[in-house]
Amino acid sequence: MGKIILVEGEPGTGKSRAIKSLDPNKTLIVKPNSKDLPFKGARTLYNKEKGNVVVTKDLHSLKTIIQKVNEGTKFNVIVIEDLTHFWSHRVMKESAIKGYDKWTILGMDSYNALISIEDELRDDLYIIIIGHTQRSENLAGDKVVNLQTPGKLLEQVVKIPSHVTYILHTDVRREDDQIKYRFITNDDGSGREAKSPEGCLNLLEENDYQLIINKIEKYQK
Repeated sequence: MGKIILVEGEPGTGKSRAIKSLDPNKTLIVKPNSKDLPFKGARTLYNKEKGNVVVTKDLHSLKTIIQKVNEGTKFNVIVIEDLTHFWSHRVMKESAIKGYDKWTILGMDSYNALISIEDELRDDLYIIIIGHTQRSENLAGDKVVNLQTPGKLLEQVVKIPSHVTYILHTDVRREDDQIKYRFITNDDGSGREAKSPEGCLNLLEENDYQLIINKIEKYQK
């Protein structure tokens, strides 16, 4: 079974920058726009000519793309960059449609594309899902920062974070007159949504997806 890593954070906090450490010959980036990746040389490393970038706004197509990659051996990492914009495009496209059914279908499409397929994935395949965050309250009334969704069905029924083992939350701090970009990997008391198996990752990990994958691989041996 493959592994899904959910990465959450505000814009500009290092979610996409962490792609830099991945092997472009083994990584496919799927994104809903042509926005440049935030590191030097990104256009040379990732482009349509090399076949390691797919630009699509269609949420339906995600499952088809993942299945196609799963059947091959060229790529072992898929980065969905980013889920929030897939959702916002869908919501704006259907803004004139009345009724609750469109939200039910959106939730079903999201679940089918991102969660139901996990058991079918080959063991060496990683899917990194990048998404933005929202501030809200949990059932106990505590302030939390979790995955931003376009509706209550996705947040309260589908609950994508509840289906994944690994949730990384961006953490940006100033240390010694430098800005440090890292990932929180477990509950640190700040209310930011993050989790990983006990002993797999440090509470704070460097902003580096390949490092995270390597540690997961070592942990599971």
